[in-house]
Amino acid sequence: MFTDVSMLILTGFACLLYGVAFVLSLCRRAKASFWVFGLGWIMNGLVVIGNFVLCGHPPFGNMYHVLVFLSLCFLPLYCLVRAWRGLGWTLGYFAFASFFPLLGTFFMERNLSWQRVPALQSPWFVPHVLSYMVSYATAAVAAILMMSSLWSKDDAASRRFHDASQSIMRVSLPLMTFGLWSGALWAEEAWGIYWSWDPKETWALITWLLYLASFHVFDSRGGRKRSAFLHLVGFAALLVTFLVVNLLPKFGSALHSYVK
Repeated sequence: MFTDVSMLILTGFACLLYGVAFVLSLCRRAKASFWVFGLGWIMNGLVVIGNFVLCGHPPFGNMYHVLVFLSLCFLPLYCLVRAWRGLGWTLGYFAFASFFPLLGTFFMERNLSWQRVPALQSPWFVPHVLSYMVSYATAAVAAILMMSSLWSKDDAASRRFHDASQSIMRVSLPLMTFGLWSGALWAEEAWGIYWSWDPKETWALITWLLYLASFHVFDSRGGRKRSAFLHLVGFAALLVTFLVVNLLPKFGSALHSYVK
């Protein structure tokens, strides 16, 4: 059932449906957008299942697998923030964010039969990666909303975008914190040391500190602008952590080289 061709077809259709869901949201057809988003999510889920079947392990070990799973996170997270924070109007932002990681899989090496190296054969493997994927997904949507806040010329709309971004980051930061903490415990188990200042670890810490600082300055005088600045710098650091360190050999992570 799961072949290289079928996986490509499912991925392509899921990516297309995410794009259509975003366009429908722009046309203010929220109900249709949600159902198209859901159909894309089902196809995306089939790709994740296929990856699991083909490699025989939780498919989190290379960039292709991780990007496929990252796209899967957005719809459930949208449902969460809609129910918990009343942010149903953010549907289009979640659909938009779902599209790009899945599109990125077409430019990655598709190692469908990937096998876990010894360092990944740990109980920490799934919770550590899962917490980071969910936190990165929410952080991506929060960053898009924060950029919309800065772009908007209407003060009320700008405040609405900013507050929504902050609400979504309240979901992301605890998960990012767990990811950092569990990574240290996993490192001690695998390499005998909690922290080695490996590039991946260092940039993950920088990212976490910047997001923490953005919350810290929010309530200070003039803090909204400083918070927005720190938030976007934090997202830039996140992109370095997730993409630059993994994909560019010059910035390569020796201890985390298995994620390439």
